[in-house]
Amino acid sequence: MPRQPIKRELEQGTYWTPPCEVAIAEAHPRLLNALKTGSGLDRKRLFVAGAYDMALGSPMGQFEVAIDCESGLSCGVFRTMRNSEDVSGKPVWFTSDGDPDNAVETVLRSAKAEGLVP
Repeated sequence: MPRQPIKRELEQGTYWTPPCEVAIAEAHPRLLNALKTGSGLDRKRLFVAGAYDMALGSPMGQFEVAIDCESGLSCGVFRTMRNSEDVSGKPVWFTSDGDPDNAVETVLRSAKAEGLVP
């Protein structure tokens, strides 16, 4: 039987809303620029998910993930507001199974490494 998390562990970290598909034109400019260097934009599907701090329940920002199911490549960013400025992390490219939740989790790891998410 796998180890079950204790209540304290469940109250820490980041959770996100179910990713919903939006028009690719709605992507953060930094993500759009990264996507233009790859294969055609028309093959990519953009998903957005809100990010929340588990302990506080407060919004932290959002994940944007573009998935190309044909090539198996995805690119995503985490974006947030700091001092009234729209800030995004560095777009990260990675192989993907096409599942938006798995892609968001990959972008979360990147955002943590950049110090954008605690």
